[in-house]
Amino acid sequence: MASIKDIADKAGVSISTVSNVINGTKYVSNELKTKINKIIKELNYKVDPVARGLKSKKTMTIGVVITNINRIFFPQVIKGIQDAAAKHGYNLTFFNTDDKFEEEKRFVQMLESTWADGIILDSVADINDTGYFKYLSTLGSSKKSIPVVSLERRIENFGIGSVAVDNFHGGSIAVKHLMNCGCKRIVHITGPLNSCIAQDRRNGYRDELIKHGLDAGDERVVEGDYSPLSGYHAMKQILLAGIDVDGVFAANDQMAIGAIKAIRENGLMIPEGIKVVGFDNTFVASIVEPSLTTINVPKYKMGNAAVEMLVKRIEQDIEVPSLLELPINLIIRQSTDLRGDKNWDLYGW
Repeated sequence: MASIKDIADKAGVSISTVSNVINGTKYVSNELKTKINKIIKELNYKVDPVARGLKSKKTMTIGVVITNINRIFFPQVIKGIQDAAAKHGYNLTFFNTDDKFEEEKRFVQMLESTWADGIILDSVADINDTGYFKYLSTLGSSKKSIPVVSLERRIENFGIGSVAVDNFHGGSIAVKHLMNCGCKRIVHITGPLNSCIAQDRRNGYRDELIKHGLDAGDERVVEGDYSPLSGYHAMKQILLAGIDVDGVFAANDQMAIGAIKAIRENGLMIPEGIKVVGFDNTFVASIVEPSLTTINVPKYKMGNAAVEMLVKRIEQDIEVPSLLELPINLIIRQSTDLRGDKNWDLYGW
C-alpha cells in the first residue's frame, strides 16, 4: 500500500505538502494540488482512518452495539442508523452481544481502545450497575472523550443521551385494549427480566390489572427471551397449567406469534377464545394469521435520532444529559378484533 512518503517522493514535494492536500489544512496552489491528487489516484493511496484519527482525534467511526441481530425489531433501527451516519460522513462498526453483558463490556472497551468517535449502545446491563453507567459516561481520555447514546432504555441520569419509548405506558396500553375487548383473565409473556425494558412492560401490565381489580398473580407471568420459540413454550406452559386465560400480552411480536401457534395447537380460536397483543409492530405483525394487534414503536426514527444525538455530542461537545422519548401507539388488527386491520404493511421491508 502506498504511503504519503511515496506520493511526496514522486511529486518532488515535502510530506507536509501532501498532508495539506489530503486534509485541506493549509493552502496549496491549484496546479500542485492537481499534480498531487493525480499521483494519489495513480498509486491508489487510501487514507488510514486510525493514523488520521491519531492526529485529528477523529476517526469518523461510530460503534453500534446491539443485543441480538436476529430480532426482527432491529433491521429498521439499523437502517435509520445507517442513513443518518452516511448523511454526516461517519462509518459504522456493528457488534452483536447476544444479550451477554460480558460481551457488551468487551465491545465497548474495544471501541474505546480504537478511538471510535462515539458509541450507540443497546445495553443489557443491570439498572443498578451504577459503576458501569458512570464508566460509560466518562469513556475516552483527557485528549478525546467518546460519548455514548443509549438505544431503547433511559439512562440520561448518568449523563448518557438516551433515545427510548415509554415501555411502562406501552404495557398499560396493551392491557387497557384487552380489557376494552372484554378480557378479564390476562396473562403476560415477558422478555428477559434482567432487562429493564422487559421489567417496564411487565410493570405496566401489572399496574393496569391491579387498578381494575383483576388478577395479576405471578402464575400469570411467564418469562421468555423475545424469540418465537420462547413465546410458544411460555403459552404452552400457561395452557398446560390450566390457567384460565382470555387475553395474552406478549412483550414483543415474535413471542406473540409463538403464543398464537400454541393457542391454535390447543384448539382455541383467536380472537374469539383468546385475544393476543404484541409489542414493536414489526413487519410480521401484519402478515401473520390472524394479523397481530401490537404497540407500534417508531424503529427507523429511533435509529436515526440516536445518530443525530450522538453526532451533536461528538461535534459540538454537548455535555448536558438529554432524553428523546419517541411516541408509541396501538395498532389494532385481527388478533383482538375481527374488524381490525388485515392489510399487509409493506413499509420498510
